[in-house]
Amino acid sequence: MEKFYYSITLLFLSRQGYWNDSNNVKELSLIQLTYKYFLSSIALVFIFLIAKSEIYNILKENQIWGILSYFELATILVPAILLLGILYENIYVLKTKTESTMRIFFNITGREFWNIVFFKNLILVLPILVVIFFYNIFLGLFSCLLIFLLNSIFYIPKIRYVRSRSKQLFNVSYLLSVVDSLTVFKAITVPIFSTFIFMFMWLVLPDFLGIDTSNKVMILNTALFSGTIFFSNKGINFYFLTLNKDFPYLKAVGIDLNKFIKKRIWSLNVISILFPATSLYFFLNYLGYGLIDIFLFLFGISLAYFLCQSIQMLEVLLFREYRFRDAKELEAFSIPVNMRIKLYIMRLIPIIVCLLFNQIKLFGLWSLILLNIIYIGIVYFSLYRYTISQVIKGDCNVHFIH
Repeated sequence: MEKFYYSITLLFLSRQGYWNDSNNVKELSLIQLTYKYFLSSIALVFIFLIAKSEIYNILKENQIWGILSYFELATILVPAILLLGILYENIYVLKTKTESTMRIFFNITGREFWNIVFFKNLILVLPILVVIFFYNIFLGLFSCLLIFLLNSIFYIPKIRYVRSRSKQLFNVSYLLSVVDSLTVFKAITVPIFSTFIFMFMWLVLPDFLGIDTSNKVMILNTALFSGTIFFSNKGINFYFLTLNKDFPYLKAVGIDLNKFIKKRIWSLNVISILFPATSLYFFLNYLGYGLIDIFLFLFGISLAYFLCQSIQMLEVLLFREYRFRDAKELEAFSIPVNMRIKLYIMRLIPIIVCLLFNQIKLFGLWSLILLNIIYIGIVYFSLYRYTISQVIKGDCNVHFIH
């Protein structure tokens, strides 16, 4: 217990280093570092116990710019702050190599570090959790689960680097060794911001969007169309496969590249879908949709994600030919006209086909679900297998002497 206390104190002290411009770190106790979170949480508990309905009425009656009530704004911002705040904290912990430092100097195990970060994050978002629990106890429990899941970033699949002389094994966050943390953060958060814009427009300009969710078929169609917009930007898998130059070396030391890539791709798929789906869950729950409708919408979003990912698989092959050194060089690359035309065609055709056959009135809900699963499944897995085989086969520029 004493070790845990000093470790979490050290973690809070280290936050001063990456949140403040100054290089000086004040020597403060854990109570001094955390009292404001506990006091504000206690204050919120008393305020909500005494005047919860009055606060809600004030927020609902007053509007910002005459188009959105403060209550509606709060229901959007609170989950956004929770999601992005925890994610931002975890990214900085990774970026500053805090885990490695505590492992080396304080003999902290991976599980102990995970527990420390989890409790630190709980303390940081305690006031927000109080607000969510008073709004809906189930959403509060879900938020705690979300914080738990967001800590899974510290279990990003790892590999072992083999050194022939020392045969010493190093556990590293492999994803962040291929793609920089800022690009990972951007790839995760861009779909989330897209969902927030979508939710804002749904609340403010529903007629402009022309959304009709009066039946389940339209919910599925709306989800598919929206998902193709949310996930149209380059995802983590795209950067991971495009920028990875380790495949020939991994193959040389006897690693099964097919299994190696598959595990990481599916882990990144879960992460990429989880965050936008969570924000949409909060939003649809706020609008009063039932669980079946919510899960149908999230199912459609997931299908759209895999459709967009299948297109990006082909884009990986086009961009790997240029052998970019890092994500910054890739983003600065000026795409040639002929390549740009190829990209437009590759992106449009699969999506248009999917959206068009979903407009056929002859099919019912279950028929459309089955057709979408078959179509997107065939497109995704065929392009996935083709891309991975080409990536493995194409890395022949490194030769080893046997």
